[in-house]
Amino acid sequence: MSLYLITQQRKVFNVDGDRNIIGEVFADGKFFSYSLEDEFRFDGVKVYGKTAIPAIEYDVLVNQSNHFKREMVLLYNMPDLSVQHEGIRFDGIRVHGGNNSKDTYGCVLVAANTDGLKIWGTQEKELTALVKSKIAEGFRVKWRIEMKPFNSSLNNVMV
Repeated sequence: MSLYLITQQRKVFNVDGDRNIIGEVFADGKFFSYSLEDEFRFDGVKVYGKTAIPAIEYDVLVNQSNHFKREMVLLYNMPDLSVQHEGIRFDGIRVHGGNNSKDTYGCVLVAANTDGLKIWGTQEKELTALVKSKIAEGFRVKWRIEMKPFNSSLNNVMV
């Protein structure tokens, strides 16, 4: 089975106000969207619904979300479809639309635009369709999160 890699690069760590993380998402090496997550806690402490998932590699599938009542991308690394790393557990980590950390609840948000503080112009449907098509083509889809320094090319227009 061939691998299809989606890479999320965390680039802007906001420390005032919303305390979120802005990044860029690349599908098979090509820019796809911007991302936004809750803050990353370097001390390893998880605050329920307000903490970004660890920067590691995840398996990806598309399934029905009971909460959102639609098919969505799910990130996981355990057989029970949860995320566990270094003793910390997250459940139901979806990739969906939203604008700021109040919309994430631990999930990854994807959108076409950013100003470095928030994102807008959801790319959820496009991402879900992409992942579904790659799985249907026989690919194993992975999502890798990387910590990257600020990139001055990050702007509020989709590339």
